[in-house]
Amino acid sequence: MQDKLVGSLRAEDGASAFNATNAAIRRVLAMLGATALVQVRAVRGTGLEPVGMVDVQPMVHQQDGAGRTTPHGLIHNVPYLRLQGGRRALICDPVVGDIGAIIVCGRDIASVKSTRQPAAPGSYRQHDYADSLYIGGFLNAPPQEYAGWVGEDFVLNTTGRFVVNASQCQINCAVQVQGGLSAQGDVQAGQISLQNHTHAGVQPGAGKTGAPQ
Repeated sequence: MQDKLVGSLRAEDGASAFNATNAAIRRVLAMLGATALVQVRAVRGTGLEPVGMVDVQPMVHQQDGAGRTTPHGLIHNVPYLRLQGGRRALICDPVVGDIGAIIVCGRDIASVKSTRQPAAPGSYRQHDYADSLYIGGFLNAPPQEYAGWVGEDFVLNTTGRFVVNASQCQINCAVQVQGGLSAQGDVQAGQISLQNHTHAGVQPGAGKTGAPQ
């Protein structure tokens, strides 16, 4: 019996040109890095340092044709996201154990990472996990320290100090303080200075002074 010509095979036939082309395309696509959930394994460059890097590990394992799974290796030196505009920033750096996502760049970004300046691609690689960017905040546990709206209230909760370094702090509301209150400078209520006010009606012995002026 004479074999069918390739051109006469249907798309669903195992040896069809369509299936062969489709299989080749799928193999190429499988080699491309894609957006993925990852877990942070190391962090470098935090706080008031320039925005740093993290080492991350994809959380969905690799799988072969037989269904056997293998964990991914680490992806090293991935720049992480910090909300920043010019010299102003909100700092909340990632920590080991955080779950986030990587965005895989289309070209090699190694030169830009090392110089933090526009540069030619470091190689001809494309869509590679080595050229990823990290954004955090997916599937993590409830926070224990936070700043944000809880119901109708804006709450700042921290185990450390709340430090304000500014030329002036203006609060347009009533203030309640639980705990001590100290000031290195003067405190003024209306027109009355705490350090420099005087009292009228001063009398010796058990007499009481007048109100502060």
